Amino acid sequence: PDRLFLGGPNSLWGFRTHGVGPREQRHTSTGLPHAKTPCDSLGGEVLATSSLSLSAPMPGRQFEKLGARAHAFASAGALHSLGGLTGTAAAEGLPPPSPGAAFVAGLRSCIGVGLAFPTPLGRLEVNLTQVLRRMPGDSVVRNGLQVGISPPAA
Repeated sequence: PDRLFLGGPNSLWGFRTHGVGPREQRHTSTGLPHAKTPCDSLGGEVLATSSLSLSAPMPGRQFEKLGARAHAFASAGALHSLGGLTGTAAAEGLPPPSPGAAFVAGLRSCIGVGLAFPTPLGRLEVNLTQVLRRMPGDSVVRNGLQVGISPPAA
């Protein structure tokens, strides 16, 4: 089955690409996980994102020639496996939370500002981000600096 992934400047600012959601430690050549090996994103079946971005042209002739725009943004999103929404608490003998409550409890959020430039490859963004809410295991960008490129609009 197809898996959904979340994180990165094109889906949830402030997080690394595929940096949100269930993860599993990578196995070594012996077939066993090791504490120093990185974790791989497993993806999920339930995803939602929302973002708000306000942008304006940068003042100045040079910025105008480049088509540069300043922007401020906020984004929120969540990624879950179906099993994570429906019942691990029941397996532990606890009453399961409603799927809606479990989904909201897993929301991540970020705010930030940045510059965007059109290029032949697509829109290039350089952003300063501040993650407001994350979960253990999520992978966020270092120092709040995020660079990304999105494909040109069709």
